[in-house]
Amino acid sequence: MTTKQKKLTLLIIGFLVHASAQMLKVMQLIDSRFLFLCLTLLQYGGMFAFVSAGHYFVTTYQYEKYPKESLQTVIDLNDERTRNIHNLAKAKTFDILTYVLICFPFLLLEMKAGLFAIIAAAAVLAILGISYAYFLSKYSKEM
Repeated sequence: MTTKQKKLTLLIIGFLVHASAQMLKVMQLIDSRFLFLCLTLLQYGGMFAFVSAGHYFVTTYQYEKYPKESLQTVIDLNDERTRNIHNLAKAKTFDILTYVLICFPFLLLEMKAGLFAIIAAAAVLAILGISYAYFLSKYSKEM
């Protein structure tokens, strides 16, 4: 099976899953909150599959129709300056995300959220810190 056939299959299946989950939700046949959540996740998963497969076909069409411009785009994306700009943007985003994740458990405490939500928010912050320390040590040994 070629990549094009796989993406076409993903496009069709994604559309069918999204449409059938949407129709079941609209008909309100399901009373269970858990099943409603599963239908919602199926709907968004199908939509994601449909959009990503559609994106593949649009970009493939652009690369075939305009090969010179597409080659220049690939070269520009791999340019050192462009990569440096993306790395700086990721670093700033990481800094902002760290402050948001520090404030998030306290916000959940103020909202009187459940203990599980507060522990999960603190665990996400701990995972972020541990991964940061791991990669910092890994890359400082390499450089």
